[in-house]
Amino acid sequence: MELRNYLIFTWRWAWLIILCAAIGAGIGFAYSQTQPRLYAASTMLMVNQDQGNFARPSPTFDDLRARERYALTVRQLLLVRPVLERAAEMVEGVTVSQLAARTSTADVGKTELFLLTVQDTDRQRAVALADAIVAAFRSLERDLLDNPYAQGSSLIVVDPAYAKRNPVSPDYVRNITLSVFIAVLIAIVIGFLYDYFNTRIKDDGDLERRGGGRPLVIVGKLKGATPAAQLVTLNDPASLEAESYRMFRLHLDAFAPDKRPQVIAVISAAPGEGRSLTAANLAVALAQTGQRVVLVDANLRHPTLHTFFNLANQGGLSNLLGGSAQAIEPFLRVTSQSDLYVLTAGNMAGLPAQLLGGSQLERVLNGLRQHADVIIIDSAPLLTFADTTLLLRAVDTTLAVVRAHRTTEGELRQMLALLRQTEIGCMGIVLNGVTKRQRRFNFPSAQQAQPVAQLPLANRSETLADAGD
Repeated sequence: MELRNYLIFTWRWAWLIILCAAIGAGIGFAYSQTQPRLYAASTMLMVNQDQGNFARPSPTFDDLRARERYALTVRQLLLVRPVLERAAEMVEGVTVSQLAARTSTADVGKTELFLLTVQDTDRQRAVALADAIVAAFRSLERDLLDNPYAQGSSLIVVDPAYAKRNPVSPDYVRNITLSVFIAVLIAIVIGFLYDYFNTRIKDDGDLERRGGGRPLVIVGKLKGATPAAQLVTLNDPASLEAESYRMFRLHLDAFAPDKRPQVIAVISAAPGEGRSLTAANLAVALAQTGQRVVLVDANLRHPTLHTFFNLANQGGLSNLLGGSAQAIEPFLRVTSQSDLYVLTAGNMAGLPAQLLGGSQLERVLNGLRQHADVIIIDSAPLLTFADTTLLLRAVDTTLAVVRAHRTTEGELRQMLALLRQTEIGCMGIVLNGVTKRQRRFNFPSAQQAQPVAQLPLANRSETLADAGD
């Protein structure tokens, strides 16, 4: 993964990282509050080597090693149970096990000195315990060292026991830092696992990585509670959202005049991906450039295009396909946008698959070609119903719609694979619902116009004309 991807990941999951860090800091603070306050009393000691009979004028190497072992022996004997039991008897309020857990020794640099440290919940008692351990050892050292003839103690107190006023435990900084680190690590793991198992497409970069190529058009989230309110190309033609749809005109102009698709079906893998919204806004955007556009609602199961333009759904495509009507002009609805006409779904007169799979579809599309420069068709979800596959056999090309944070990689790949299998062309992908739009557009040239994922682009204008004869 590139550095840029790591930065994007961090920015996208910053809210979770910050939240977990705050929770971790709270847990670390609360944990520290529950721990007892311990004060540390330390006394600096040194081992009297004279009692070990190592005081030769010229000590040998073996003598030096024996002196070192003797000093280590004395240090360890300070922590043995008999010494701690005697010390616990001298000071009230502490058990032998507590004293053993809170007592330790440590070197003082590269010297023969060492520190005896005792921690306790009471500062004065910690000092008393340190002194008690030294006194207990002195009272038992002849038996512990098996030296009944020693004239003095093996321990020399260099610095008496002293405890600072501030407790050494709990360590708030360490506990909070460790808790925050663990919490941030958990947040990062959660983010990685979510991204690994969540195959929903998030943005244009994610679309390209998951096999969809660069999108032709990127549209952000559109405001509005009703379909008519989301028709931004008509309600707010000067907005950036409307301009995004008008960019589609560049991709049509990239084709040679004799290969320019006239009948374009807007498809999507599943419901709720903004297919009808995209078809309606694209149709208005093309009509605003002076082209004569017919918008066809071929989603006979759940027609919605009439709601965008506040039209009645009485008579339309299903009536023409059912054979109950021959003339197309009476069913073309006029809209408030000049040069834009809508052919609604109409009254159902049979099963959608039977209507769209019959020969009447080609006759209707042939007739519409005579009335319009561009025909935009809204279809049913490609992977849900067979209606769209039957419809696509009669169109010039398709335009796929992918919704950010909804369409999955599996749905995208399955849709593109189905288009390849049926040899139906696809101009590209419209990515809508992007949370933060990136104002990047793929400006094609006539030589560079390529369908998404190398899908074949079929222009069926001539073949349909032949079939209609």
